[in-house]
Amino acid sequence: MATPVPRSNALQSGGVFENIFSALIVAAALAFLVFVWMQTGTGHLGSYSMTIRLPDAAGLKRGSDVRVGGVKIGSVTGLSLDKDFNAVVRVRVRDDPTLPVDSDARPSVPAMGDVYLALTPGSAARTIPAGGELKRSNPLRRRPTAGT
Repeated sequence: MATPVPRSNALQSGGVFENIFSALIVAAALAFLVFVWMQTGTGHLGSYSMTIRLPDAAGLKRGSDVRVGGVKIGSVTGLSLDKDFNAVVRVRVRDDPTLPVDSDARPSVPAMGDVYLALTPGSAARTIPAGGELKRSNPLRRRPTAGT
């Protein structure tokens, strides 16, 4: 009786093709994860917190975008009221665009889409430090009523 000769192992058949195909699948999955992260996050790892006081939060909520020039640079992390009934908005923004201390902030209410916090950079040389507060948020202008 002849001894059977082992042929190739099932795991080794098509080894080069399977390795290349597996590497392409892993690369596609990683590219998809990077794409999703860039589209849903800020696309930047470094960030810091700051506080902004507003006379009116106008529909802002936790998770609302923080934008400069229409570009998302962060998100709202919390909302509360101070003793003077001003909205205290806590935000986390990326650290690569430094914001001057004379920047303005106001809620933007688009016709379609979610309310976001729009920041308009000032021109001061000093910037808002991590954990700092934007003290010069532009109040909503109220028109005088008749008789006042």
